[in-house]
Amino acid sequence: MVIEPVTRIEGNAKIEIKDDKVFFRVLEFRGFEKFLEGRSFEYIPAITARICGICPVAHAVASARAIENAFDIEVSERVEDLRRILLLAQTIQSHALHFFFLTLPDYFKAKNFFEIPRNLVSLGIELRKVANSLVEKIAVRAVHPELVVGGVARDLRNPEKSIADLKNVLSSLLEKFNDIVEILKPNECKVINETGYLALTKDGLCDYYGNKLKAFASDTFEFEPNRYREFIEEYVESYTYTKFPRLKGEVFRVGALARLNLTELDTDLAKGYSKHFKTIRHETELYNYARLVEIVYCLEKSIEILENLRGGEIRCHVKPKGGRGVGVVEAPRGTLIHDYEFNERGLIMKVNIITPTTMNNPAIDIDLNTIYKSLRDPTRLEKIVRMYDPCLSCSTH
Repeated sequence: MVIEPVTRIEGNAKIEIKDDKVFFRVLEFRGFEKFLEGRSFEYIPAITARICGICPVAHAVASARAIENAFDIEVSERVEDLRRILLLAQTIQSHALHFFFLTLPDYFKAKNFFEIPRNLVSLGIELRKVANSLVEKIAVRAVHPELVVGGVARDLRNPEKSIADLKNVLSSLLEKFNDIVEILKPNECKVINETGYLALTKDGLCDYYGNKLKAFASDTFEFEPNRYREFIEEYVESYTYTKFPRLKGEVFRVGALARLNLTELDTDLAKGYSKHFKTIRHETELYNYARLVEIVYCLEKSIEILENLRGGEIRCHVKPKGGRGVGVVEAPRGTLIHDYEFNERGLIMKVNIITPTTMNNPAIDIDLNTIYKSLRDPTRLEKIVRMYDPCLSCSTH
C-alpha cells in the first residue's frame, strides 16, 4: 500500500507499507552541501537561506554564526538581540502556518478551510503578517532574507510600532488560547515513542540563539556546539534521501517538544502554559500543544527584547582565515547545525548541514510503524507525520 503524496507538509514524500512495515520515503534531493564548495564566505548565508522558504532566517543565521566561529569574530550585543528577534519572529510565522493551516483540519476533521472557525483562520493570518513584517524590518525580506557575516542587514527603526503590533496579536491569541487547548486535548495524549531530545540553551533557559546544546539520552547533559560530532552520528538508508542521525546511539527528537522538555521558558504567560512539561514527556501529540505555547513565548520574548534593545554596531569588520566553524540555532522545527571548513582565502572547502527534520526522521519512522501495528489504520499515518511539521526541502538539502 502506498500513500502518495503525503499532504499538508512542506515537500514531497510518500508512505509505503510493505511486508507489514511502514517506510517514510522522502523523494527529493537538493545538493547544497556539494555546490557550496569553493564559494566565498560572504555569499554563503544568502545561498543557504534558499534551502527553505519557511525557515530561511534560521539557515542564514546559523550560516553566519558558523562563519564567525571559523574566523573568530564576535558580533555586538545589538546584533545578537536583532538576530534573536529574527529567529523568534520566524518561529511565530512558521508555527502559525503549521498550526492554523496544516494541523487544525485534522482536529476538526475538515475537508477544507471553510469548515474551520473563521476566527482561528484570521488569527493565523494575523500572526504570520505581524511576524513577517518584523523580519522584513531587519532582514529586508521575509523570504530570501538578507543577513551579513558579522552583523545584520539593517537596524530596527520604530520598535514602538512593532511592540504595539506584537502586543495586539498576543492579546488576540490569549482570548482564544483556552478554546484551542480544548481542541488539542493535551491531557489525553498517548505515549507513542520514548526517545532522546536535543535543544539549544543558555543558562538552562530556552534561547534560539543560545551557546550550549542540552541533550537527554538516558540522562541529561550539555556540550559545546563545536563538539556535536562526539555525540551525533548520521546514518543512511537506501529507501529515502533523508539521513538517520543518532544521539549517543539513540533515536532523538528536536523542536518544540524537545525545547519544552529540556529548557525553561522565562516569560510569564508561556511559563505558566508549559506546566505539562515539568518532567520529560514523550507523547508525539504534545508537539502541537508545545507549538501553541511557543507562539505565546515568542511573542512575549520579542516584546521583552524590543523594549530592552542593547547597543552596538550592526556590522563589524570581517577578515577571513582558514579553519572550521560550527553555527547552531533553534529553527522552528528544532536544532539546526551548519558546519563549515574554509581555506585561508575564505573559500568554503567542506560543508555539513544537519536539519531538524533530519534529526526527527528516525522517530517519524518509529511512530509510523508503532501506530500502524497497533491500530492497523493507514488513515492515521499522515496525521502522525504532520505532527512533526517536517520540512523535506530542508531534510534533503
